[in-house]
Amino acid sequence: MANYIDALFDRTVPMLQKQMGLAKRRSEAIVSNIANAETPGYRAVDLNFAKELQEALGQKSNSLMKTSSKHMDISSASGSAHLLPDYSGVTKPDGNNVDLDLQMGKLSSNAGEYGKAADMVRKKLQMVRMAIRFAQQ
Repeated sequence: MANYIDALFDRTVPMLQKQMGLAKRRSEAIVSNIANAETPGYRAVDLNFAKELQEALGQKSNSLMKTSSKHMDISSASGSAHLLPDYSGVTKPDGNNVDLDLQMGKLSSNAGEYGKAADMVRKKLQMVRMAIRFAQQ
């Protein structure tokens, strides 16, 4: 039975867990953009989801090196996802570039990605239940 469970939980569930965590962080950034849609001078931000997921899975991407103490520390060791400026919206006269339609679309798409990962975790758990039932027979 241990072989069945090891095969079911190889790296899939931890990867899905990390994906869901990043989707949550991206959701927080998008919600912050929406909340600040009327704040003068506010600039929208977004999470580079693919890069953050690669780093969370331990796959090194071409990253910058800190060669001076005056450089900002942008390593993933800091524990927080790095937000990037989101230039997708048109800058209004007050300096704000949040486009509510774009942000709502991104939020919906991100919720779908989170939902897909959650569905996959649920299916993995169903497979474990079936393996346990099979082993008990």
